[in-house]
Amino acid sequence: MKLLKTLFPSCREAARLQSEGLDHALSFFQRAGLGLHLLVCSWCRRYGKQIRFMKGAVHERADAVHEAEPQALSKEAKERMKRSFQEPSK
Repeated sequence: MKLLKTLFPSCREAARLQSEGLDHALSFFQRAGLGLHLLVCSWCRRYGKQIRFMKGAVHERADAVHEAEPQALSKEAKERMKRSFQEPSK
């Protein structure tokens, strides 16, 4: 039964396997099951493209994250926000 689930994963399991596969190698049966699932499921293929893009973008800009300076709102902006929260909804 476990082998059957591995060879025919649900979308939830396919998403988990794709994420896991970014961090370390999957077993033969996991790769085979994921491959079969991706042949028939366009949504999971799209999800895989998105997470691979995000991983690449993060690695490409990793130095920018460390160089970024914290940003702060001006006093005027803080006051405008405070007033808008205190005003009754229309």
